[in-house]
Amino acid sequence: MPEYVRNEDAAASVDLTNLARGLRPLIESEADRIEQDGTMSAPVVDALYDAGLFRLLVPESLGGFEASPSTILDVCEELAFADGSVGWSFAQNTTVMAYSAYLAPEFAQPLASARAAAGMFAPLGMAHKEASGFRVSGNFFFGSGCGHAEYMGGAAMEMHDGEMPPFVDDLPLLRAFIVPTAQTTIKQNWDVMGLRGTGSFDFDIPEQLVDPGQTFSIFDAAGITGGPLYGLGPVPLGTISSVAWALGVACRALHEIIQITTAGRARMGSDPLREQQIFQRDLGRHAKAIEAARLLAHDTYGTTVAAITKGISKEERKRLVRETRAAASYVVHVAKAATVFAYEASGSSGLRNPSLLQRCFRDMYVGASHLVFDERNYIEIAKTRLGLEPLPF
Repeated sequence: MPEYVRNEDAAASVDLTNLARGLRPLIESEADRIEQDGTMSAPVVDALYDAGLFRLLVPESLGGFEASPSTILDVCEELAFADGSVGWSFAQNTTVMAYSAYLAPEFAQPLASARAAAGMFAPLGMAHKEASGFRVSGNFFFGSGCGHAEYMGGAAMEMHDGEMPPFVDDLPLLRAFIVPTAQTTIKQNWDVMGLRGTGSFDFDIPEQLVDPGQTFSIFDAAGITGGPLYGLGPVPLGTISSVAWALGVACRALHEIIQITTAGRARMGSDPLREQQIFQRDLGRHAKAIEAARLLAHDTYGTTVAAITKGISKEERKRLVRETRAAASYVVHVAKAATVFAYEASGSSGLRNPSLLQRCFRDMYVGASHLVFDERNYIEIAKTRLGLEPLPF
């Protein structure tokens, strides 16, 4: 595989959305294999790598595209439309690659130049602070996209002299770290209902000493490399791709029900489903809801990054980030409702295998349950509007 070399004008001149759309025939042809094998197939990985798309969120100065929020949303939606598992894996891969912005340059460049990276950043490990770095270890779940990753990331509670240090701004010190995959143990144990092809294997990171430059704070990371996009912070930055995934899967579900009804879906004694006004009404309503949700995602993330570009206070950034989290929850709520509608309208066409619509249904139910889409996000923005103090995270 040739090493990726960035054209200085690549970020401005390449139509990344059309590039992603052009991979749809390949991804669709590999989808059954991906589902069966439980991880992204080599031809799809190679195509994404050759196109440079794994570097969608990598800072320009590290050889990436450092794409705008709208471009990230468009590209990830296209890939998720082609296949939910590919879209989800890609979303997680690009997020971890983006974390190169938070690493010291000598560690950022190897990550940015890697084939792909994966990880799981819930604080399931320990990070003991020592004079020369952090002694880290942990057992992690859901390493989506790790089957083709050269680097793996995890997160841990910081420990200072064997004790948990005082909270900062009412938050514990959570330390993320990224190490070569060769220094981890990947478990081949992904067997689930939906997102079956994401290779979300559990993994262990055995105890090892890492340089401080290989780590960053989950709650208080500022981009060392790159522009205002990374001012969102690691967790909000990671939600952009996942929100787009939900839009892509929902749009594919509506596409599939249109194909099914156009082919003549009907119950005995009833008009064809496509001619029934209730179905037409609901299809139109869900289609417009998705369009509105897409606009919300583009507007919310775009507005937040634009504000960071102009320079805003820490408190204002926190407020805007809360808005992105609530928007993420809402977009996924709308996407899930559209997907369920399409599946329920499909009758036995969605029930019988093989069925792309059934796959959308299963994928949506698994992906939409992710913690970042929790409905608590609504509560936190409501508190702000009510003059109450939101939780720190």
